[in-house]
Amino acid sequence: MGENILFPMYLAPVELFMELDDDPRYPMAFVIELELSGDIDRAAFDLALAEALARHPLLRALVQRRKKNQLCWVSAKGLAPYVDWRSDDFPLVCPNGTEAIDLASEVGLRVWVRQQPNRVRITFQFHHACCDGVGAYRFIGDFLAIYGQQTAGEGAARPSLEPVDPLRVRTRSRGVLDVALSGDRWRLARLAMREGAGILTMRATPLAPGQQSTGQRLSPFPGVQSMTFDRAEHEQLRDGVIEQGAMLNDLLLAELFQSLRDWNERKTGRGGKTLRIMMPTDMRTSDDYETPAVNKVSYTFLTRRVGELDDPDELLQSIRRETLAIKNERRGVRFADMLAAGFAIPGLMPVLLSYPFCMATAILSNVGDPSRRFTARFPRTGGRIVCGNLTLEDITGAPPLRHLSRAAISAFAYNRRLTLSVRCDPFRFSSGDSKEFLSLYVGRLRSRLVRRTPNFSASAVAVG
Repeated sequence: MGENILFPMYLAPVELFMELDDDPRYPMAFVIELELSGDIDRAAFDLALAEALARHPLLRALVQRRKKNQLCWVSAKGLAPYVDWRSDDFPLVCPNGTEAIDLASEVGLRVWVRQQPNRVRITFQFHHACCDGVGAYRFIGDFLAIYGQQTAGEGAARPSLEPVDPLRVRTRSRGVLDVALSGDRWRLARLAMREGAGILTMRATPLAPGQQSTGQRLSPFPGVQSMTFDRAEHEQLRDGVIEQGAMLNDLLLAELFQSLRDWNERKTGRGGKTLRIMMPTDMRTSDDYETPAVNKVSYTFLTRRVGELDDPDELLQSIRRETLAIKNERRGVRFADMLAAGFAIPGLMPVLLSYPFCMATAILSNVGDPSRRFTARFPRTGGRIVCGNLTLEDITGAPPLRHLSRAAISAFAYNRRLTLSVRCDPFRFSSGDSKEFLSLYVGRLRSRLVRRTPNFSASAVAVG
């Protein structure tokens, strides 16, 4: 399909937010890391990357001012993503010495490959304006499927691709924006102010830094730390919270609130006044099955005063009530509507985002089983997907950080294990600080499980 059919194309409100909220120190980009067993084939890798990109237009586009001097997606004219390939465990280095991706001059994807005997780690960095996490997993699934088709041995089961319709990027905001698609600008401005009032008037307490600021980076890129619970432990956690009438996601939120308070008390002697967790909300429906990698995400915010955390069981139940309301009342559209309303008034969103306040104490993204986000179909061995001569052993990563939102956590349930990954502010947390915070969080989850069985353990794995 010729790219002139799609481009130039205006950025959607959530994409404008991601672009506007970009910061050189805290770029609006996220990392996903794959651990695979086997020896990777460079020629098959190159072909798979190129063919997967051909299926996902926004990952091979730039952002420049075009129609009406507005920011638009435009063709990158074949510009390839940055790929850093080494046959050792050399640290990951960002091009131009910066973690930020400049969409005006480079596409919103970078890839690092580290091959060692019978083991390979592939690190993907995505600019969030190009796609959300679900979109990124769709791209990664397509990439692994194409690679597997190229390297599967004779007679071996091969992955299969599902259809994708690049033209669906033009309708990527459908189903996300409810209110702000129509109406006069001043009504939309009032909507934006009303929806943002809860965030602006009840500001969140930041997570206490692990170190004093020196202006220097304290942990290397990507700086993701992970801990994994095995299958039995994952099942025990899940079943234990279900017995209380809640879901595992509710438990992850409840114990994160407690961990944020405990960390602040440990570091400053005070838990803070108000803690807030920002939670991505996927707005896709069954109609989006053929949609390529895009942003169909909104955000919901769960806020608790520190005094509300004293009763852990009541905290869990209150979170359960709130997450049910988020799902049943489509509260995820409120933030997307706020963005659309804010951008309807020229200059309003830059003013709102310029306030030096903490939007959220931490970010939590419960990915679930990321391989179920792949639309490609794969053969499996022992619960792990097989892509030709490679087997996917593990997936980790973390959402973007924001100024004063100093911890971003992802929860993965691949191969029936539960992995928690955290990335903390690299200018205020060393690698050791990040491990300490994650250990605190895991320890609180461990205390829940100990009530049911004394044989709980968690294994720590440092990534990046």
